[in-house]
Amino acid sequence: KDERQMVVRLESVPAQPNLLVSFAASQSPMEEDASVPVHLSDGEIFTIPTFRLENDFGRSGMGEIERLQVLAVGLPGIPDETLFDTDALAAALEEEEDVLTETDSEADEEDFEEMMECDGLPPLKMKVIAEGLNLHSINDKSKNKGEGSIVKFQMAATHDMGDQLANGGNVRIRFRYRGPSPNPATEIWRKREVSLRIIRVKGPRISSLTFRSDLSWGSSYTELCNSLVKQRRRLDTVAGSKWESSNNRHRAMTRSRSVSTDVVDDPLATESVASGEDVVDYSILNRVGMDPGVHVSSDEVVLLMAVANETSSTIILSNRKGLVGGFEGSPMPTVRITSGVSVKIPVVIPRIDRFDEDGQVTDLAAELVSRTALQWESEALESADGETEKIKRTGRVRIPSRCLREIIDEHKSFASRICRPPVSLSVSVAGGSGEVGGKEEISLPLGSAIRVDASMTVQEWVPADIVAKCKVTLEFCCAEKQPGNSSSSNPGGSSGPMPYMWCGQLRRTIDLSDDDDDKTHLATIAFFRCGVFVVSACAKVSQSLDNTVGPHAPGGGGSGAGGNVVEESWWAPHAKVVRVGEPEEQ
Repeated sequence: KDERQMVVRLESVPAQPNLLVSFAASQSPMEEDASVPVHLSDGEIFTIPTFRLENDFGRSGMGEIERLQVLAVGLPGIPDETLFDTDALAAALEEEEDVLTETDSEADEEDFEEMMECDGLPPLKMKVIAEGLNLHSINDKSKNKGEGSIVKFQMAATHDMGDQLANGGNVRIRFRYRGPSPNPATEIWRKREVSLRIIRVKGPRISSLTFRSDLSWGSSYTELCNSLVKQRRRLDTVAGSKWESSNNRHRAMTRSRSVSTDVVDDPLATESVASGEDVVDYSILNRVGMDPGVHVSSDEVVLLMAVANETSSTIILSNRKGLVGGFEGSPMPTVRITSGVSVKIPVVIPRIDRFDEDGQVTDLAAELVSRTALQWESEALESADGETEKIKRTGRVRIPSRCLREIIDEHKSFASRICRPPVSLSVSVAGGSGEVGGKEEISLPLGSAIRVDASMTVQEWVPADIVAKCKVTLEFCCAEKQPGNSSSSNPGGSSGPMPYMWCGQLRRTIDLSDDDDDKTHLATIAFFRCGVFVVSACAKVSQSLDNTVGPHAPGGGGSGAGGNVVEESWWAPHAKVVRVGEPEEQ
């Protein structure tokens, strides 16, 4: 038999390119095993030092790069992601679509940052900035490389990155390129990679969030709350004996009822009602009159947000959507925080609607996180020659979503603090020099009286079945803000004249089931001492476990009657300021 002869076929291919990658500030190409450190904290955007790309033609001086792809490899949850492709750019240019316009670039920047507001996403995201990158500049044989060979990368970490990266991850930037082909059916691809070593560092964080109704502008929250407590004690003392006799008769009638109808006195029935309530009341739509507390029925809520700067440099907080914090007349567009310092920033945000745009129950955690998120950047120090000594760090700081959801689940009253109030309340005054209902501050001579009018409406979002279970009581209150006589005692004391006196009923219960009820209350107050006073009204909202609402309903004894009823108190957003002086001063 003839021995089989081995045939070797040689095929020549055109000269192939060799891509060199270097830092823009360096002339030396990077080694194959080069690793670039990336320092990231939760919510931070790290800008990797700029790279320069150039083609090494070798001795032949031939072998141009015909196509270049830039890929992110090793991102958690994503095997590889194409960030840039010269073919896609060429196709877009042929269709006369400029995919790298300034507007699109800004929109892409916002999307890159907004990505970190979502939960459950991969912990890392990479972006390429290659606005001027083109093959002509990369293949340029001259030593003067222009902007067309420059490429930058940004790495973003989500707010819940935590310890999801093991050993710094295995993230790489892959430059995949090809040169001339020997025939249309053959493509020869090469690659060059740059390894990224992820190093977790500390960054700024929101350490606490405090609701401060006393900072609501114009509500006089603190003075009125203190005065209301004293006012209720006096009224409770007067009405205590009357209520006790009425309550004794009611208890006698209750004992005579059958066990089947006495729901409250039956422990098993109480447990059944409570268990059923847990199922329903988890919805923020049903939490009306169930959370004890005192709030301001304004369209905005005031928070004190503590931000701790745990970086090694000073940072500046900003808000792309508006101000960082502050009040009307003293805005805070930016806040500067030195390293190792924690500051409390007053933040005024609109109350959250209980329905979203799609008509669904609002996700309180996601909405609050979005409204309080801030941008931050570190101050880059400059040397005497004007060169930057430190890389400027940027990112976003927000409330930890997982922690916030646990707080909302544990404390159901959170909805009353942050959502729109169930009632709308306004107060107007008239008297003295004329109708002054629209003014926030009036002046009166000593001994004058004014008429105070309160008007209440139930918000449209409150379900009808919840309205049927609720009871609303309007109550007037006055507080001495700046006493004219510091030696005088509080109202009702014996060591001085009473500063003011109410004429008429202080409280009125609103019948929500009566459409003819105008839901208003009226009283007159006279002032007998000089000073500065604030006059307002509050709506006390309570919800019964059944449809029986009234002074003798189970648990409906009301405050001051000794009943075990939960009340939400909502102050009018703006109190009226009354300055009382001597007649000759007016």
